[in-house]
Amino acid sequence: MNSKLKLKASLVKLVLLVLIFLQNLAAENKENYLGEANAKNILVEYASLSCVHCANFHLDNLPAIKKELIETGKLKYIYRDFPLDKPAMIAAMVSNCYSGYQYFEVLNTLFRNQKKWVVKSENKEDFEKTLFAILKVHGISLEKIKSCTDENDLNKKKWNSILQIRLEAQKLGVNSTPSFFLNGERLPGLVTSEVLKKLIK
Repeated sequence: MNSKLKLKASLVKLVLLVLIFLQNLAAENKENYLGEANAKNILVEYASLSCVHCANFHLDNLPAIKKELIETGKLKYIYRDFPLDKPAMIAAMVSNCYSGYQYFEVLNTLFRNQKKWVVKSENKEDFEKTLFAILKVHGISLEKIKSCTDENDLNKKKWNSILQIRLEAQKLGVNSTPSFFLNGERLPGLVTSEVLKKLIK
């Protein structure tokens, strides 16, 4: 009987490991977006989580864009990391442990509390604790944050993936954040729902 229980326990552990692996694999290859996958118009933002102007866009302008254009099916919004410094890179590593609705919830919380964590970046352990204090409202544990930033093969791939996105953006001429592209064309200046309404097809 004990051997059967041990076998069942081993199978459960194996299934859980496979599920975690698949979840991490999906997170590694995902594109973070809001809206319908096949929307006619696509807005791409390159942003750094430590960028003040990026935070202003997410807190002040994006809500109206979501309500008037994204939720009505007129626009698909894609967020791409363009970290300007190490704190932004580590924060991006943590946010990219999540996907879908929760990803953008984490993103918005990091932008909303930007001043609290950008200046707390000298010591990695203290930095992780600061992120935990900010993100625990989403049920995120300190252990989860550490697992997203630990030096292992999966996180190295994620780190390199973020760097690759930044390099590809630089080839497009991106050298500051936030930078926006609507249907492949770079947008100058401030991006608001009113600006986008005049440009979308």
